[in-house]
Amino acid sequence: MKRLLSILILFALSSCENSKEKNIEQPAITTVDKVFPEDFLGIYKGDLQITSSNGTSQIPMEFHLSKTDTVDKFNYKIFYGKERDPRNYNLERTHNPNLFLVDENNGIVLESAYADHTLYSTYEVMGNLLHSTEIFYDDKMEFMIAMARIQDTSMTGNEESAIVKNYPMSVLQRATLYKQTDSTRTK
Repeated sequence: MKRLLSILILFALSSCENSKEKNIEQPAITTVDKVFPEDFLGIYKGDLQITSSNGTSQIPMEFHLSKTDTVDKFNYKIFYGKERDPRNYNLERTHNPNLFLVDENNGIVLESAYADHTLYSTYEVMGNLLHSTEIFYDDKMEFMIAMARIQDTSMTGNEESAIVKNYPMSVLQRATLYKQTDSTRTK
């Protein structure tokens, strides 16, 4: 186990050094301290790309994040496709400034962690493991959900190295959504 951990740490460090040597540009996240979610309120629009074993498809997507009359509670709406049926959720701040709840208003509440301009959630539903990532920038957000079927899990390793459970990804949903300004909202 210690050997595996040492290898992982060495790999991570060498990856960091390689990216510095190659001068790879990373997306710029604002350097000014931002307060989540207040500094990222708005309407974001773009296309959601869905990749699975059936191929790739694309549909329009919108994400709306806005204030409510309740302190520490925000409207969190997602619109998929041309039908625009909204998913009316709420985002609630907890006692911990880095932990949030996404309330789907149907008895389902997802726990989310916020760090480095990113909201993370991992949950299991109907035999599927989902990992959601939402990265917020000044002018856009990146939305991604990776799904793996629990029944497809395989295990490798042994007690000396470590037992590892693999969850092969079966569906990936990914979008870059651009924050709308007053002039782009009417389009």
